[in-house]
Amino acid sequence: MSAILWDLDDTLLNTLPARMESLAYAHQAVLGEPVDPVELWRSNRGGTLEDLARRLVGDDYQRFARVYRDHYYGRDRAIRPFEGIEPVLRSLHAAGIPMAVVTSKVSYGATEELEAAGLLRYFQAVIGFDDTERHKPDPEPVYAALDRLLADHPARVAFVGDSPADIWAARNAGVRSIAALWGTIDAEAALEAVPDFTAHSPGAVLELIVEQGFGR
Repeated sequence: MSAILWDLDDTLLNTLPARMESLAYAHQAVLGEPVDPVELWRSNRGGTLEDLARRLVGDDYQRFARVYRDHYYGRDRAIRPFEGIEPVLRSLHAAGIPMAVVTSKVSYGATEELEAAGLLRYFQAVIGFDDTERHKPDPEPVYAALDRLLADHPARVAFVGDSPADIWAARNAGVRSIAALWGTIDAEAALEAVPDFTAHSPGAVLELIVEQGFGR
């Protein structure tokens, strides 16, 4: 059995503008000073919001995360998949390949956004921040997704993601990594993590999957 795992932000969905606006808001509200949110988020290298908040405010990290999420989820957001994503997911789904989302977002938020973007129907599982004790780059979220999909051959599984944490999590879990370079804010960091494969467009992911036989 094989499966395809996907990261959410900057891989499936173009949520960067809304996320950066909320990050700048939370930094100003909690720390009282402006910040370049893109550079700040890039320094997190795909870690969780809580990881970033701990670095910024220490023991008060939960307040920072709460302010961020209240701002992000408390307003209308334009949630759109990247161009070419939906046809790729449709093709993989039609081929009967199980798929899951593995994200550092809370699961309710990830599920809500996938549904709003019209993509939720393609996934058998959504693994979010609140579904595991440890998080990417630890392999636990990947293992959780494989358990949900009943996928017991990691070498025939691919994880598509844009961040170093995605690539490291894949490696730590024994699955293949595909660096998604079409939406990342730090392609250099993704490549430094040494992914098994790279894709500059969603269509290239489909070509890799067929070429490498993940779906057979």
